[in-house]
Amino acid sequence: MVAVSERHVFAERRAFMILNALPNIGPHTMQRLLAAFHGDARRILSATADQLKMIPRVETLAAETIVNHRKYFNPEQEEALLAALRGRFIAMADENYPKLLGEIPDAPIGLYAIGEIDNSLKNIAIIGSRTNTLYGLEIARKLAMDLSNRGFCIVSGMARGIDSAAHEGALAANGKTIAVFGNGVDVIYPMENAALYKKISENGAIVSEFTLGRRADKQTFPIRNRLIAGLCHAVIIVESDKFGGSMITARFASEYGRHVFAVPGRIDQPSSSGCLSLIREGATMLTCVEDIFEDLPYLCGIPEQKILSSVDFMPINRMPQVPQISCPIERKVFDVIADEKSANLESVVKHSDLPPNSVVRSLQMLEMRGLTRKRYDGAFEVALRNAS
Repeated sequence: MVAVSERHVFAERRAFMILNALPNIGPHTMQRLLAAFHGDARRILSATADQLKMIPRVETLAAETIVNHRKYFNPEQEEALLAALRGRFIAMADENYPKLLGEIPDAPIGLYAIGEIDNSLKNIAIIGSRTNTLYGLEIARKLAMDLSNRGFCIVSGMARGIDSAAHEGALAANGKTIAVFGNGVDVIYPMENAALYKKISENGAIVSEFTLGRRADKQTFPIRNRLIAGLCHAVIIVESDKFGGSMITARFASEYGRHVFAVPGRIDQPSSSGCLSLIREGATMLTCVEDIFEDLPYLCGIPEQKILSSVDFMPINRMPQVPQISCPIERKVFDVIADEKSANLESVVKHSDLPPNSVVRSLQMLEMRGLTRKRYDGAFEVALRNAS
């Protein structure tokens, strides 16, 4: 337990806002600080530099930045500007902070928001290239409309192209949508989306972890992309080249244990190359929303607990034989998971001595047949139905 002096007293939400705004402190360092101070942002700001440096891997620069936070950020001014925008800051400690986002290891300690985040809705991201085709725009709008009509909230980045089409599809279906910005929530980017910005703020939310006035740059967009992945149960890539920002989001989604879907396109179309690459690497090919519910049935209006209660998670030493696994590769993958009790993709590949593509395909087949399940942390475990 870290002892701190009570030199300053801050409102809890303001304390989180200050810490969120400071430079020289990454999300992992911030998580270490919060853990050391039992989640109390006010105590972090009241600590001395020496007390902060006692925490493992908290560097001198980060400690001095916190102690001298007034040099970097004016919270009273920020709160006044945010109030004028009819926005608010949602701290990690707040009840309405998105639960899924809070589960990722590098979760932001707060979000700026204009509009309302409905945490009762399940979020699905639809993202893609700015250099899209008409096919891609049509697919993005249709998927967003279909999912909105089924009660989902569509998350995207309000960029040109696929992102904008996804938001528009959700709004056309009178659904909710969240735009995650790589800049401050008061900065409309691109400016051509000013009308869309207004509609989203009235029928969902504009969110960002960046302070007001912050402009987008090459660093902010990858940071933003982890929020898109973290907010959602699944991420759909409609069009992307192999090096697009959507591929970064897909990588974050995979790391966070989120399901990644990719829409197939023409093999000679550059905007399809990223999606085709994702499918080869194990992402689920998506042709309609029913594909989502086949892979993630709990999203289809069925409570997750109801599905899990129909499965008997028995100890390994009581597992019945599984004669229906006739494929030797699938059997080998299943045996690795059973032996390890739970295993991520890397571990299965290592212990099975199989090519990654074969392991991915086998994992998909085993999960579809109800023999294994993928947890939110990305690990796989045995999920046999009680056959006795």
